Amino acid sequence: MSKYVTYLRTLEGNIERLPKAVTTQLGPYHYEETLVGWPESKVYWANDRGPAVGLAPLDATSRSDDQMGFVSG
Repeated sequence: MSKYVTYLRTLEGNIERLPKAVTTQLGPYHYEETLVGWPESKVYWANDRGPAVGLAPLDATSRSDDQMGFVSG
Protein backbone atom coordinates (compact mmCIF):
# COMPACT_ATOMS: atom_id res chain seq x y z
CA MET A 1 0.00 0.00 0.00
CA SER A 2 1.42 3.38 -1.03
CA LYS A 3 1.70 6.23 1.46
CA TYR A 4 1.56 9.94 0.65
CA VAL A 5 2.72 12.99 2.61
CA THR A 6 0.74 16.23 2.43
CA TYR A 7 2.07 19.46 0.91
CA LEU A 8 0.45 22.92 0.81
CA ARG A 9 0.92 25.55 -1.90
CA THR A 10 -0.05 29.18 -1.24
CA LEU A 11 -1.36 31.75 -3.72
CA GLU A 12 2.20 33.14 -3.90
CA GLY A 13 3.55 29.69 -4.77
CA ASN A 14 5.21 28.99 -1.42
CA ILE A 15 5.39 25.29 -0.56
CA GLU A 16 5.06 23.72 2.90
CA ARG A 17 5.50 20.03 3.76
CA LEU A 18 3.32 18.58 6.52
CA PRO A 19 5.27 15.45 7.53
CA LYS A 20 2.73 14.31 10.14
CA ALA A 21 -0.15 14.36 7.63
CA VAL A 22 0.24 11.01 5.84
CA THR A 23 -2.49 9.19 3.92
CA THR A 24 -2.84 6.04 1.82
CA GLN A 25 -5.35 7.51 -0.66
CA LEU A 26 -4.23 9.66 -3.60
CA GLY A 27 -7.78 10.83 -4.36
CA PRO A 28 -8.43 13.66 -6.84
CA TYR A 29 -4.85 14.92 -6.99
CA HIS A 30 -4.11 14.89 -10.72
CA TYR A 31 -1.69 17.79 -11.35
CA GLU A 32 1.87 16.47 -11.10
CA GLU A 33 4.83 18.76 -10.43
CA THR A 34 8.50 17.98 -9.83
CA LEU A 35 9.96 18.81 -6.41
CA VAL A 36 13.64 19.69 -6.07
CA GLY A 37 15.31 19.90 -2.68
CA TRP A 38 12.43 18.27 -0.82
CA PRO A 39 12.37 14.72 0.56
CA GLU A 40 9.97 13.66 -2.22
CA SER A 41 10.66 14.06 -5.94
CA LYS A 42 7.11 14.84 -7.11
CA VAL A 43 3.79 16.06 -5.77
CA TYR A 44 0.23 15.74 -7.08
CA TRP A 45 -1.87 18.88 -6.57
CA ALA A 46 -5.67 19.11 -6.33
CA ASN A 47 -5.53 22.34 -8.41
CA ASP A 48 -3.31 23.09 -11.39
CA ARG A 49 -2.51 26.64 -10.16
CA GLY A 50 -2.92 28.80 -7.11
CA PRO A 51 -3.52 27.63 -3.56
CA ALA A 52 -3.77 23.86 -3.30
CA VAL A 53 -3.31 20.78 -1.19
CA GLY A 54 -1.00 18.18 -2.69
CA LEU A 55 0.11 14.64 -1.96
CA ALA A 56 3.61 13.31 -2.59
CA PRO A 57 4.42 9.59 -2.69
CA LEU A 58 6.65 8.45 0.17
CA ASP A 59 9.30 5.90 -0.75
CA ALA A 60 12.41 4.37 0.73
CA THR A 61 14.67 6.48 -1.51
CA SER A 62 13.34 9.85 -0.29
CA ARG A 63 15.96 12.50 0.43
CA SER A 64 16.52 13.90 3.93
CA ASP A 65 13.94 16.24 5.50
CA ASP A 66 16.46 19.09 5.93
CA GLN A 67 16.64 19.78 2.17
CA MET A 68 14.28 22.52 0.93
CA GLY A 69 13.23 24.05 -2.40
CA PHE A 70 10.81 23.69 -5.28
CA VAL A 71 10.89 23.65 -9.06
CA SER A 72 7.73 23.54 -11.15
CA GLY A 73 7.48 20.44 -13.33
